[in-house]
Parts: sequence; structure tokens; C-alpha cells
Amino acid sequence: MSKTKVNKGIHLISDDSGRQRNLMRTNILLLIALLVMIFFLPVIPLESHILTRLLLALVVASGLFAAEFSRSLFSILFAVACVVIGISVLSLFQKESDLLTYLSFFLVTAFFVVITIALVTHIAGSEKVSGATLLCAVNSYLLIGLTLSMLFIILDLVVPSSFGQIETEGNRTSVFIYFGFVTLTTLGYGDISPASPLARSLATFTALFGQLYLVIIMAFLIGKYSNAKK
Repeated sequence: MSKTKVNKGIHLISDDSGRQRNLMRTNILLLIALLVMIFFLPVIPLESHILTRLLLALVVASGLFAAEFSRSLFSILFAVACVVIGISVLSLFQKESDLLTYLSFFLVTAFFVVITIALVTHIAGSEKVSGATLLCAVNSYLLIGLTLSMLFIILDLVVPSSFGQIETEGNRTSVFIYFGFVTLTTLGYGDISPASPLARSLATFTALFGQLYLVIIMAFLIGKYSNAKK
């Protein structure tokens, strides 16, 4: 019984078999929202950031139910999600101020960090590799890329000269999402380059973190699959 109590204190997501279906459904919804945000936003010509805010709100709403949290933590995340969605709705009716822009991106970044930790915790604590576990691994990787992209956006907002060869027109959010994932996967086309020391440090961290994540998660999944097979 003491072991069960310790496990419940460690894991952010309940690992009961009866909750696997719900975890599967919610992570499928989160995956769809992430794919729309990452792949469809760059190809849609925009003059405003309305669609960007709406898609971010969609990812936040999906991520809120993609994991199981304690009641207090869920209340905090729910409040953050309401603020982000409220800012997105407000941007439909009036021009968004710089303060609301900064607040929105900071809250979204913090929200993504907590959700990613919850998903990775589930992967580490699961006894076997199921479909829900694989979905958590995929979603956590996409969330890491999106979170680091948000950090690039915040850096660009705070220090506008941090990146070179950035288009001044169009949706800059989609540009930084592209740059974030290109850096995370160490693809490095070179069409966008970090110009400031802080931007270079963040780009280096992104590239290293992406490789370390893949190595560690693959080790977890292969180890759990081998143990279950034995």
C-alpha cells in the first residue's frame, strides 16, 4: 500500500487500465490540434494573427484534457486556458495590445511546459507500451518543438534584432514555428539565423534537447517493450 501511495504522488497521470481509452481519445484530439497548428498555419496567407490565436487556443483546450492532474493543478491550468482563450476571443473584436500579446505567449509557453512534463511522466511511469503511450511520446515531442518555438517568438518580441533574415510581412508566428522545428531536428537550412548571443544559445539548447529527448524516450519505450515481452 505504501508503494501505491508513492506512485500516486510521483505520476501526474493516472496509469489505471480503465483510463487508457480516455487518454487515447484526448491525445488523438491533441495530436490533431498540434498537426493543424504546425502544418496548416504556415500555408495559410494571413495579414493578422487571429487564426494563430485561435489555433493556439485550440491546442491549449485539447492539452487541458490530454492528461490527468491533481485537482489544484488542474484548476491552475484551467484558469490559464481561460485567459488564453479569452485573449484569443478578444483579438477577434479589437486590435490586440502588446501587453496582451506578451501575456498570451508567456502563459501558452508555461502551459505547454506543464503538459509536456505530464506526458513524459506518463511514459516513464507506464508499465507497458500501449497506443496511448506512443501517442503521449509523439505529442510530447511536438509540444517540445512548439514550446521552444514560443520561446523564439518571445525573444523576437522582446529583442527584435535577435534573428536575421526574418520576413517583416506575413505571419511571423508560423515562421518561428518552422524555425523551431528545423532547429529541434538539427536540419538547419540556414535560411533563418540567430543573430544575438541569447538567440544562438537558445538555438543550441533546442538542437541538443531535441536529440537527447529522442534518445531517452526511445530507451524508455524499447526497455518497457522488452520487459513486457519477457
